[in-house]
Amino acid sequence: MITGYSFSQQEKNKLFENYLTEYAANKKVPSISAGVYKDGKITWLGIKGTADLEDNDPAVIGSVYRIASITKPITAVAVMQLYEKGLIDLDKEIQSYVPYFPSKKWKITVRNLLNHTSGIRGYKDGEFHNKKFFATTTEAIKVFAYDSLNFEPGTKYEYTSLGYSLLAAVVENVAKMTFENYLIKNIFTPAGMKHTMVDVQKEIVPNRVKGYERNFEREIVNAPLADLSIKVAGGGLISNSEDILLFSKALLQGKLIKPSTFYLMCTQSKLSNGSKLDYGLGFALSFENDSLKSISHTGGGTGFSSMLLIYPKQNIATVHLINISDRNLGLPAQDLANIELGLSYTTPTKTISDELMLVYRSVGIDSAISKYNEIVNSNNNMYTINENELIYFSKDLIGLYRTSDAIQYLKNVLRKYPKSFNVLVAMGDAYSRDNNDGLALKHYRMAWQLNPTDAHTNQMIERLSKK
Repeated sequence: MITGYSFSQQEKNKLFENYLTEYAANKKVPSISAGVYKDGKITWLGIKGTADLEDNDPAVIGSVYRIASITKPITAVAVMQLYEKGLIDLDKEIQSYVPYFPSKKWKITVRNLLNHTSGIRGYKDGEFHNKKFFATTTEAIKVFAYDSLNFEPGTKYEYTSLGYSLLAAVVENVAKMTFENYLIKNIFTPAGMKHTMVDVQKEIVPNRVKGYERNFEREIVNAPLADLSIKVAGGGLISNSEDILLFSKALLQGKLIKPSTFYLMCTQSKLSNGSKLDYGLGFALSFENDSLKSISHTGGGTGFSSMLLIYPKQNIATVHLINISDRNLGLPAQDLANIELGLSYTTPTKTISDELMLVYRSVGIDSAISKYNEIVNSNNNMYTINENELIYFSKDLIGLYRTSDAIQYLKNVLRKYPKSFNVLVAMGDAYSRDNNDGLALKHYRMAWQLNPTDAHTNQMIERLSKK
């Protein structure tokens, strides 16, 4: 952690640039785009890395990324604009605006859709990486239209991108235009967002960045093909950091919705039992001493990761867009905000599991374990070291069918974290994969002692006890 101080804008920009350089080097992402907005203007934009690894095209400020679920706040603002005009009642049944959507056992409202309390399901297998093109919102909705609700709306929070497709239908039917045209006319153009659009897979888009992921050997590979037309309103836009900050600026300055409407979006949602959620209408909410601290939305799409973070009181917004879907990416937008606010921030660390895999692929498990001991005993702050991060390497080994090596490695991790529920479960999983039911059951039972309510642990204990 580094503690911030009061810096000039020039000094802050230097810190931002150094942070981004260190992040790209230590996290080894293909590219990262980021930016900072404060008091009416974008004060810094930065980008590092490669947009297309096959052609070695550098990422540039104008490069456009899949922004994934950052799309949701944009959709929510579109709905709230129509609410301001009296064209939408947040607590009216959804069929009032989308009459072709089948009635369910319980009433679903617009508010339920905005705050993820609708009961509409999440993705089924294959839908996250959907490859089918849906030409209209109506066609996309048919994917889940006749499915039963997971629970009575308003009684539970369950995140769903598909539910936001219904909000696109609401906008289309109320505004009498396509969802895309509504966004262009009422959000993109007023905010000055010239590089934001619906991601249509077959179209040629200048400066479109390619998405990646990592395999079990921790090599960067192309992300699966995914057509986002199944979830345009929930995660189907492409944009760049500048445009996302322009959206934030227009939102904070009251150019898109009134301050009172913005306040409503930033108010905690309530379940029917009176309990409050740290989610408003299209935004996740963070509080400090019962006062709203920040609003945000993260995104994780096929080959992409993102985050928009806004501090309304301080009139600050930050964003990061990364063209890889991976673990241990941290929260660069949060670190950049902390620098801007003069708070402590986390310097980007290397990933120990990736370092161990590099050694393992070169000289085997014994050398990887030696490297593990060297790192964890050296007080080296260049690596993220915690039980979950250490477990990742064993999961990669299991994914490579090197289960005995995973077990040998996990024995060392267990010595460091002998009372860790997660490590004990990982040991149980490894022994189970190795068909050693006795030792698997032993470790699951030890884990159960620490957390008797975990569903996976209970399921495995029950299954192995019957053998």
